[in-house]
Formats: sequence, structure tokens, C-alpha cells
Amino acid sequence: MSASLLHQVLEKRAEILAEASAPLDAALWLGGATAYQVPTERLAVLQSHGPEAPVSWWDHWGHRALVPWRRLRRPVVRLRQRAHIIHTVAQAHRQQTDEALRVHLQSLAQACRRASVTEQIQAEQEALAGVMLAVERIHGFQPHVEQLMGALALLDGDMAEMATGEGKTLTAAMAAIVAAWRGRPCHVVTANDYLAKRDAELGQALFAFCHVTAASVEGDVPPDARAAAYSHDIVYGTAKELLGDHLRDGLALGKNPSRTRFALNAARQDGRLGGDGVVMRGIFQVIIDEADSVLIDEAVTPLIISAQRPDDFLEQAAHEAVRLARDLKEGQDFKIQQALRHVELTNEGLDALQAMAHGLSPFWQHRARTRELVEMALYATHLLVRDQHYVVEEEEVILVDELTGRLAHQRTLSLGMQQILEASQGLPLSSPSEVSARLSFQRFFRLFPRLGGMTGTAEEARGELSSVYRLFTLRIPTHRPVIRLHWPVQLYATQEEKMQAIAESALALLSQGRAVLVGMRSVASSEALYRLVLSMKQDVPVQVHVLHAVNHAQESAIVAKAGQPGALTIATNMAGRGTDIALESSVREKGGLHVILGEANDYGRIDRQLMGRCARQGDPGSVQRFMALDEALIRRFVPRWLRDGWSWLYRKNPRWAQRASDTMLAVAQARAQRQAFRQRQNILKQDIELDRGGF
Repeated sequence: MSASLLHQVLEKRAEILAEASAPLDAALWLGGATAYQVPTERLAVLQSHGPEAPVSWWDHWGHRALVPWRRLRRPVVRLRQRAHIIHTVAQAHRQQTDEALRVHLQSLAQACRRASVTEQIQAEQEALAGVMLAVERIHGFQPHVEQLMGALALLDGDMAEMATGEGKTLTAAMAAIVAAWRGRPCHVVTANDYLAKRDAELGQALFAFCHVTAASVEGDVPPDARAAAYSHDIVYGTAKELLGDHLRDGLALGKNPSRTRFALNAARQDGRLGGDGVVMRGIFQVIIDEADSVLIDEAVTPLIISAQRPDDFLEQAAHEAVRLARDLKEGQDFKIQQALRHVELTNEGLDALQAMAHGLSPFWQHRARTRELVEMALYATHLLVRDQHYVVEEEEVILVDELTGRLAHQRTLSLGMQQILEASQGLPLSSPSEVSARLSFQRFFRLFPRLGGMTGTAEEARGELSSVYRLFTLRIPTHRPVIRLHWPVQLYATQEEKMQAIAESALALLSQGRAVLVGMRSVASSEALYRLVLSMKQDVPVQVHVLHAVNHAQESAIVAKAGQPGALTIATNMAGRGTDIALESSVREKGGLHVILGEANDYGRIDRQLMGRCARQGDPGSVQRFMALDEALIRRFVPRWLRDGWSWLYRKNPRWAQRASDTMLAVAQARAQRQAFRQRQNILKQDIELDRGGF
């Protein structure tokens, strides 16, 4: 390196360091304070993660002992006390002019950035008081105490359970402003791209008043625009986009990123962001909305960055495996375990397969290889259900997220399985991919120095949130009393009888002027119910809408009409996340929105999310569950002897069988949750093992 260039680098570094320690002014805030982050500091938060140190026995059991101790200290009561203090602090500045309040907010931002560890709680409380005043000036209403409690929980690094309709979007925005005032990257993770873009846009006026900038990163944003978006103080996005960009940045930096090279590139660009293909400013604070979905449900599979590599031989093998699988007989050659979603060849099947492969190429003479490929083909044929686990659009297989009902465009099955599924459907085969980088969502979110989350259903997952993410769950009270009515469970012998009863019940309520939302698990079942209702409605003046993965583009329009009198909305689980159903006054007078749980979900949290669509913010509403003896969840997770006993009881005394339905559901969901937890634990262990060799 020449002496002149080295001199320029040192001068630029000194200049950046001076700016980082100098008082902040309005111009610097408008440009984003962290745009002038010291290059080596930025590298520290961008740097590739290394192997995790094993958790010691004392750390593990010490954390478990602290959880009940924290509960004994009544943390929710303490949060309410702090929220009332914030209200009191805000009173002193309520009469200020807008300009004076802006100056006051700048001083609060400086205090947050310079606060020591011991001063941080006080600084954040005063900052929230200032943000609360900004909300009043911009939106014309005062955030209620429960929203301040939620914001404090997020900043404290806890999991806040806030019911549907309690204003989680504003709560996250207030916490994000205070976090951004610390001068470090702040990310707000939402359930999907639509919510990320919507929430970022809704908060623009508030963010500008508080001297911070915000942007959203969606799946279709190109790399150059991503770097610009990540340069903002607050960045909204999904977990998938955030983790994907983190992995790509890690690949761009390489295994051993050079601090000197990184500082040189920053100096050549006047100390600003960009260069070396890196788009993120790093990771520090993350606020997760719908946290149980992001941290629990989406954590089943790791995110993988890969490059496509055409393989003609794999294409031939996929077609051959499907052909062989179709010649085998269920029960004789292979067995299906529905609960475990597993297919296994029997000894007879292995012998039959060996005989069928005898005249094929040498590739198929390897017994273990042939067994693996054919079992994958059997899984694709018998356990992956079209319009439930995947849909086909323009001759392309697109997976469906069963927990949200949304299309997972960026997600594919593992190597071989994707091609076999395509072959089983007679579709063109996609090229297999070669893994460049991978990381589980569990490990990724554990990298953040500050992690806070909120959701309407955290209580059921509090054990896993605590053990995996060290998140303490707090149940924030509702602002108004909940007046939701729970109607008795209705039990039927078959799915057909249940669907008929759901349609009749919905039409009867609609004729009374109510609005009805029916939750189904899959695209196929929601479409089947839709056709049934249309055939039965006759002269009943109803508006029937279907909301699922295939027509998700109309989500906002459908949800906007779901609270009108005579509106029937048949939806998958995507209706339970991020959108509020506004009721017309006539519907409210007749009893509000009625929610029908048409199919039981694997996890009680998902059912509770759907229930939360009604009776929000003091509105009336009612919920009823419909079940069948041959419910898919019951078949998969309840032991055969218990199912048979339940069926016998239904024939002898239907009323007693109906009373036992809650117990059967609890058994099935508990077993499903345990299995999913073990699966996520295995993913985390595999990820840690694979990473011991480096990034």
C-alpha cells in the first residue's frame, strides 16, 4: 500500500471516528446516523458467525431457575408501573410546539445513543414518552398503557403476548424508533412481504417526525436497491429475506474477511455503506411480529442459499423412481405412518423392488440407493397432497406453508424430492441445486445481541421460546375486556357430515345479518366448502369469498369485506395473521363476527389465532368448533385404541362423545407439538454440527 493511500485511509478513519462521537444534529439524523458507522465496527456485526460455544450446565439450569423467579416478581405489574411513569413524563412536554418537540426528540435520541448500561432503562423510558407525544401529534390519538407495556417488553428483550387488535403494529414502531436512536441497525420482522411493506409505509410520518428513516425489503427487491433499503435506520422484512441477505453477505465477505480491505472500500466511498457485494449494515436489534410463527413454525427447516446445476441423470432417475413406486402395493409392499408422515418399504416390497430393478441399469442394482429413491417417490405420491402441501401454477410446483396457508415461492424440497414430486405430477423437472450456505432460523436469531418479539399466542410456546431463544414470555392485558362467546363443540361421524353442518350453520347466521369466517386447513377443503355453500344458499343474500394461497393477492380486498352483514369468508390460516376485520355497526348489534373452526390445526396456537379474529377491542363475537371422528389430526396423532373407543362412545352416546372431543383434540395437538419440537431441535443440532467447520 502506498504511503499516500494509507495516509488518506487513516485520515478518513479519524474523520469517521470523530463523527461517530460528535453530537448528532438534524442533518445527520435525516441522513441516518448509522450511515457513518466505523467500518471495522460494521464488519464486526456483519462478520461470519463461528461455531457456537456449548452451553454450560450452570448456564442452562441457572436460566431455568430464573424463569419462575421472574414470574414471582410480577413483571407485568412492573411494566404497568413503568408505563404510567412514561405517561407522567410525557405530560411535561405535551404543550410544546411541533418544532420544540422535534428538538426535544433529538435530545432524547442523543441520550439513548450515549446512555451507559445502568442509564439505559431510564433513557428508554424517557424516549418512549417522547415517541408517545409524537404519535399524538401525527395520528391524533394517545397510545394506551398496554401498548407502552408491549414496547417496553420488546426493548427489554422479552416476548410480549398481545391479543389480536391491540395495536401491535404501532407498538413495534414505537419500540423500533427507540432502538434506532441507539445508533445501531434495527430490523422489524413480519410474517410476509405484504405486512412488511404495509407497516413500513404506515409508519413513515411518525418515523420522519422522530428523525429516523425506514424502508422495507421484499422478495422482488434487486441487490442494489437492497443495499439502499438496509442503509435506513429501521428495516422491515420477513425472516427469510433477512436471513437470506445475511448468508449472501457472508459469502461476499468470505471466510476470513479482512478489516483493512473493508475499511479501504469504505474510505473510497466516503465512509458510506456498500461495496464487496455486501448489502446489510449488520445485525443488532430485531423486533419480531407474529413471533411464534417466525421463531417456532418457520424454524422447522433451515434456509439454504444454493445455485442450480443441471443434472440429466437425476432427471432420468426421478422418472424411473416414480414408475417403480407406482407398481408397489400399499399394505403389502410398503406401509404409511400418517402421524410421523413416513413411508417404509416392507421386506416383501424390498424383494419386489429388487426384482423390478433387475433389468435396469447398474445404478439401480445398489439396494440402499434404490430403496431411498423409491421411498421418496412413495412419499411424494401418497403423503404430499396437491392443493394442501403444494399447488401447481404454470407447470411449476409451489409449496404451501401449511401453518399460514400462503405460497412459499422461494422454498423447494430437498435434493431429489423436488424432482421426484415434479415427475409424479408429469411436470417439467427443475434443475437440482448445490448448497453454498445454510443456517437455521434458530441460530440466526440467537446471533442478535438484542431480540424481542410479540404475538397473540405465545403462552403455548413459552417453554421453547425460553430454552431456545432465552425469551421470557409476558402476557400483556387487553385494553378492553374480551366478550367472546364460545359455543359448544359440534361432533359428527364423517367429514362429509361435518362440512354439511358447517354450511348450514354459516347460512343460518348469515340470514340473521351476522358475518361469518370459516377457517379450513387447505386449499382443497376451502374450495370444497365454497362449492357446497353455493349449492345450498339458494335465496339467502350472502357474499361468499374464499381466501387461500392461490388467490392471496386479493387478501386485503377480501378481508375489508369480511365484517359486512351477510359476508361469508372461507379462509385458510392466512386469515389469522396481521389483518384486522372491521365490523359494520349492524353486524356489531347482531352479535359481531362469528368464527367457525372447520378443521383442527396441529397446534392450539394456530386455532387461537383464528379465534382472535372476532371479539377484538371490546367488540362482540363468537366461536364454534366443528369436528369429525375421522379428522386428519386425530387420525395422525391419536392412538388407534383411543380412536376406536371414541367412535364406540359416539355410537352409544353422542353427547358424551362430544364432551370428550376437547380431550381428544388436546391429546392430538400435544403429540403434534412434541414431534414438531423434536424436529426443530434436530435441525438446530444438525446446524451446529455442520457449522463447526466454519461458515
